[in-house]
Amino acid sequence: MFKISGSWEDYYVTLRQLPERLKQLVPFVTEALPTFRRHKINRVLDLGCGAGRHCIYLAKNNFDVVGVDISKSALKIAKEWVRRENLTNAAFVQASMTNIPFSGNQFDGVISVSVIHHALKRNIVKAVDEIHRILKKKGLFIANLTSVRDLRYGTGDKVEARTFRTLEAFEEKRFKELHHYFTKNEASQLLAGFAKAKVEPMKDRPNYWKIMAIK
Repeated sequence: MFKISGSWEDYYVTLRQLPERLKQLVPFVTEALPTFRRHKINRVLDLGCGAGRHCIYLAKNNFDVVGVDISKSALKIAKEWVRRENLTNAAFVQASMTNIPFSGNQFDGVISVSVIHHALKRNIVKAVDEIHRILKKKGLFIANLTSVRDLRYGTGDKVEARTFRTLEAFEEKRFKELHHYFTKNEASQLLAGFAKAKVEPMKDRPNYWKIMAIK
């Protein structure tokens, strides 16, 4: 039913214990909480949620959360984590970012951490179109994208303009994954369908863009 790239599914299926780095929260998500409160965000979709760290965090902060990931094994880990935490306001769905299985105007917010840039440009555009579709009016989208400032830019196997199959090297596994590296202008163009958008370097990782957009 789902076309899995193999690399991330193979990564998660071989995990015997969740690494500490997959439990650590990304600062731009935690820093977004006051913004979420200000915009009266309630229902949030975490696109490419992996093992569920940010879903757990948001659920504990009283948001209703849906985690979406293409990896069945990642979602199994996330569901077990939610069960251990005894949380009832977090759910998970297996799906691709280019075909999110919800009708339009369903979510107040969408977050995506280090996911969207792992694709060909046409699929990245389609994923952002899907995010725009499922967001309610004035809904908030927050994510990060790899920048052309990244030291890995230009390395690996070139697939198309600014897209390379680059090594992902973890203690648990090594594999090559697609990376599209964005200029600031290109990232801004990606968000052209939103009413407001902001693109800036991440404070803690300036080789990534932080994007924030309002529908």
